[in-house]
Amino acid sequence: MLSFHGLLVVDAEGFSRNRDVDLPDVHTEIRDVLVRATKDSGLGETWDVAPFKQSTGDGILAVLPLDAMSRVIHPFSDRLQEALADSAPRLRARGLSLRLRVAFHAGLVDDEHPVTAGISTATNDVSRLLDCDPLRAALRDSDPDVTFAAVVLSQEVFEMFVRAGRTDLQPSQFTQVRAKVKQFDRPAFLYVPKPSRREHPDDGATPTPGPRTSAPTGGISLGGVSVSGDDTNNVIGNQVSGDIRQDRS
Repeated sequence: MLSFHGLLVVDAEGFSRNRDVDLPDVHTEIRDVLVRATKDSGLGETWDVAPFKQSTGDGILAVLPLDAMSRVIHPFSDRLQEALADSAPRLRARGLSLRLRVAFHAGLVDDEHPVTAGISTATNDVSRLLDCDPLRAALRDSDPDVTFAAVVLSQEVFEMFVRAGRTDLQPSQFTQVRAKVKQFDRPAFLYVPKPSRREHPDDGATPTPGPRTSAPTGGISLGGVSVSGDDTNNVIGNQVSGDIRQDRS
């Protein structure tokens, strides 16, 4: 039956970089952290009975009741970050990692049709949100040992739930971005539960000195060094005072 639903979709960063033999385990881990995060958010039963949950290979698309979206936005986003952080050491010991991009949207979806359930403009739109550059950059430019989840909300969801005061998050905790993917081009709102910054090799490097400029010629010559400057200069032994410039001959 066609009705208005909340939509949640997650996608694993760099999923295809894993070895083929590890892909099923990574996908299972995605499902496990979603179960833990929904349970810890008071959404365990909602998740269990969700009318539509579909594997996307490197993620999950779920259709949820609209009234669950307040808790899906928060605390689910934060509980997902925590669940991923908890699983990271175990995965790292196996040479694996898991970080998730997450998108929330709302719209008309048929969640019951035996053949076309879940196929709608709304599900297309939430998938475009998931692929937008600002969301990808939120993980790419963050510390992979600190930030494990980044979330983007459609403008509709942001207005209905965050701006309207139906979550514990404030609008100031979001960054407005532009989600542009193919023909999709809309405002969206980015939230990172635990932000960080990825340190690049050149961070903190000493600046390279600029080119040396030639000093004016003229003045006196001391041991092959031409000394020039203002009218008042003092050169006594190895000590020089005043506005002195040196040109080697």
